[in-house]
Amino acid sequence: MKNLSAKKQKELLEIAKKAIYAIEERGSLEAKGNDSEDFIETSVWSLAEALKEAYLFGKASK
Repeated sequence: MKNLSAKKQKELLEIAKKAIYAIEERGSLEAKGNDSEDFIETSVWSLAEALKEAYLFGKASK
């Protein structure tokens, strides 16, 4: 995510937090170097929702 602006990174984090509870609890999308924090369990419908919202965000950002 290094090539994204800080504003876009923040928006993607908000999308992830809204769709995936574990991300909200974790607080970021950055690697922490700890398997129990970097590999989370999430439902497929939460993942699908986050991907859909991120796609729409990217499409609107053009």
